Amino acid sequence: MKSLNLLAGLLLSVGALPSMAATFDFYKLGNGSGDFLPTNGFGCTSGDRCSSNVDAAVFGGNLSYTNGGLTAVATGNYLGNTASAMQDHEPGWTASKGAGLGVYHLSGDTSDDNITLGEKLTITFTQAVNLTSIGLRAEGHNFTGWSTGATFLFNGTSTLLPQGTGSIALNQSGTVFTFEFGGAHPDQFYLASMTATPAVPEPETYALMAAGLAVTGLMARRRRQTV
Repeated sequence: MKSLNLLAGLLLSVGALPSMAATFDFYKLGNGSGDFLPTNGFGCTSGDRCSSNVDAAVFGGNLSYTNGGLTAVATGNYLGNTASAMQDHEPGWTASKGAGLGVYHLSGDTSDDNITLGEKLTITFTQAVNLTSIGLRAEGHNFTGWSTGATFLFNGTSTLLPQGTGSIALNQSGTVFTFEFGGAHPDQFYLASMTATPAVPEPETYALMAAGLAVTGLMARRRRQTV
């Protein structure tokens, strides 16, 4: 029983450990040095990355990114149909200049690289995370190009585009997050970045696990006594 109590204490202490944040800087594409690249995808439109060979009118696939032990998978959709997820390049990207992820559904149209009318980008993490911030960019690869009150749909909810700041602080837990053209005053945009930490089970969860171990240990002890 002492070992079980020790294990229960260890489980409870894990819940109090801080989680390291992982930042996915999708806008970092084009410099060559320091670019943030997917582990898959196709080269397209002279420097971008696509989840499928859009130049051959092939749509689908995904772009997968790994950082800090977390993996985020990007997919695209246009009017309910499969499209290509796309990472747009900016040769002179900086912390305030750059593009990011968009949706590509028009083969041969190099301007179809952000998230605009009818388009939705879905980011799926391979484990539950707590999303703490997102970065967004306007058509001009900046965060000043939106009009006041411009919106997009975040997880289906009308949300203000971050005019003048480029980022939105969040406290959203889950595995799937959607970014879609729409809302009260829709405008086009790129998903420039995301910051997330692994979702840590509540202490109550560890307590239940420890209680289950204790019951298991007690049953084992009783079996030994009856032998």
